[in-house]
Amino acid sequence: MRRRVTLLMRAGDVVRVDFGTPARGEPGFVRPAIVVTVDEVLEFRQHAIVVVPCTTTRRGWLSEVDVGELGVAQAHLPTTISVDRVVESTETNIGPVALRQVRELIADLLGL
Repeated sequence: MRRRVTLLMRAGDVVRVDFGTPARGEPGFVRPAIVVTVDEVLEFRQHAIVVVPCTTTRRGWLSEVDVGELGVAQAHLPTTISVDRVVESTETNIGPVALRQVRELIADLLGL
């Protein structure tokens, strides 16, 4: 049984998430993801958070945000997960500029 990670996350934090076995088009397996839930919600230590998975496979899509060594954040795949899927914190944060880019792309994709 996997040990549950209990930590206070902040928006922009990079965590390793066990997405499980993917269906077509979904993120899968254990991979880095960026927390995009706002800090005001995270302070309440909710049981579910919104993340954007990262991949080292760069497709050149407009919905990708470069996040350095992590590859690209896949803004087209915002996913709500249980905090129980968080395997570990990487103690890394992508910073406000990249986080804003990810959030703006999500908003554009949702027509907000």
